[in-house]
Amino acid sequence: MMVLFTGYMQDYPFGDVVIEPSGDNTYINNADSVLQKVRAVEGVRAATKRLDVGASIEHKQNVVGVTVTGLLPTEEYEISRYPYIISEGDFLGDLSRDEIIIGAAIAGTSPVFGEIYDDLGEVRAGSLVEVTYSNGVKRTYKVKGIMEGTFELVDLNALVHYKEIEDVYGLEGSKATSVVVRVDKQGTEEQVQDKIREAGVNEQVFTWADKSETLIKQAMQSMGAIDAMSKFVSLIVGAALILIIIYINVLHRKKEIGILKAVGITPRSIVLSYAFLSMFYVSLGILAGLVLYLSLMLYFQANPVIFYETMEIRPVIDPMLLIQSMVTMLTLSVIAGTLPAWSVSKESILKAIWGR
Repeated sequence: MMVLFTGYMQDYPFGDVVIEPSGDNTYINNADSVLQKVRAVEGVRAATKRLDVGASIEHKQNVVGVTVTGLLPTEEYEISRYPYIISEGDFLGDLSRDEIIIGAAIAGTSPVFGEIYDDLGEVRAGSLVEVTYSNGVKRTYKVKGIMEGTFELVDLNALVHYKEIEDVYGLEGSKATSVVVRVDKQGTEEQVQDKIREAGVNEQVFTWADKSETLIKQAMQSMGAIDAMSKFVSLIVGAALILIIIYINVLHRKKEIGILKAVGITPRSIVLSYAFLSMFYVSLGILAGLVLYLSLMLYFQANPVIFYETMEIRPVIDPMLLIQSMVTMLTLSVIAGTLPAWSVSKESILKAIWGR
């Protein structure tokens, strides 16, 4: 799975080495000068500049938000696989103005993402679409082609000529949001990265591994936050359910509790009995949950979730997490079971017996 993921990173957004603006700068200034330095570095096979901007695309009242990449079409043949994944129509040329390439997921023709993301409703090569850029400028483009890479970073994006972005944003002095580099030999990316810095390039220089690791870390952090929140909510909901069940049980047996107190049973013993009852209910729930959890985990380990036709995701059973969750739930069950019983046990005997 990791090999396939990083392959996509190299073939489309980042190349083998990518140069990005330094500090808070939006653009790489004098991108042509950076390209000249990079192309002179030993071990560099090819390099190109790109401009990435935000926009929305509209077609027959369907609107989709995208990232539009401005690129130099003829240079992409040595840099990326964009020219080779056109499923319908043709790739951009040097004279391609007022033309656009859109991803299959946006066009509504993707067999992989067709039911996952909003699309423009079966846009074909030759259709006209209206693009509204993040600065408010609107342009009408003819769809030159549909690209299908079975990867979100490709199929949810659009491509236009570099000059289009320059004109729309009024950019001068050969600016770029990235300079993408391909090396002669795989495995030499870090050496080339160092040589690019030594050549006088002051912008941020990353290898594809650096960028991929950053993306994966961000994704894992997001998933971790969602996972922690879902666990917290689950525990609170579980404790609330136990509290409600025990509370209703106590209300129905209020008279019985009053009689128990009248014959000499201490409030402490009554509270303990309900604490054990609450733990019993939760233990049954934990047992049922474990059976369901382990069944699902074993099933998905044998039948992993598949993305991009070949990427497999298999869940991992974490024993420590299970133990921690069970201990937490049992602790909450004792608290949830004790509170209503303690409240009723403090009432006077007559009030409890008469249910008032």
